[in-house]
Amino acid sequence: MISNELLSKLNSYVKNIEKVGFSHGEKEINVYFEEGKIIIEQKGQKIAIFKDDQNIYDEIGLLVSKIVDGHISLLPRKKVENLIIDLLVNIIVLSEIEDEEGFSHSQRMAKLAREFGKYIGFSEEEIRRLEIHAYLHDVGKISLEQLMLYSPTRITLFESNYQDHTVMGSVFLSMIDILWEYIPTVRHHHERWDGKGYPDGLKGEEIPYFARIISVLDYYDEITNFISSEWESRIKTPSEAVEMIQNLSGTYFDPKLVDKFVLMMRERGVV
Repeated sequence: MISNELLSKLNSYVKNIEKVGFSHGEKEINVYFEEGKIIIEQKGQKIAIFKDDQNIYDEIGLLVSKIVDGHISLLPRKKVENLIIDLLVNIIVLSEIEDEEGFSHSQRMAKLAREFGKYIGFSEEEIRRLEIHAYLHDVGKISLEQLMLYSPTRITLFESNYQDHTVMGSVFLSMIDILWEYIPTVRHHHERWDGKGYPDGLKGEEIPYFARIISVLDYYDEITNFISSEWESRIKTPSEAVEMIQNLSGTYFDPKLVDKFVLMMRERGVV
């Protein structure tokens, strides 16, 4: 357990611990030395590791004291991130319309993102990240739909300013620093390769890479699953959708990504 000698050295708050988040919870904290390092462990799991440097003692103490007193406990940052993402994904999926097989837009997008990420040679970690980008790309629509429930005029405003969801989503995620990685995709997945998209008119490779990928996948899923006047009030077949995406290569979409997407769909027997 924590020795009095160590507690006397660790006497002020931690300013920076990598990969650690905070929450209320049970104590079960152990601090000890191991091979020249200071280890903080909770319930048998290592949650922070520091070099045994006299200079960092002053940065750890108050945190450890608070833990011992039961005021706070530590959770790995990745676990906190996953908990928040899981919560948001569930809210997003529940707010969307299911297809005949019981899947929502975000779920189909995540599945397609996994397939495409694997096809273009992403690592498993990169594929997982792309899946999350796909799940969260329309997170801004949650806020807008809630506003519509309480403001009848908001529906008209939303129809006139459909790009609102990209801005709303980026503002929403900006308040959760652990999810900042996903802001560029949420904000820019409706930019166009020729610079005529929204909300910021980014052009070509100015558009973040994951946003360019999501843009292609989003367009495909929308025109094959949603009836809209933009698609001649008729859902497109997968083959028709791929042809439309090809025709928009270099204007709407990154030509290199379009080529890879078309090849993948051919190998799947879609076209």
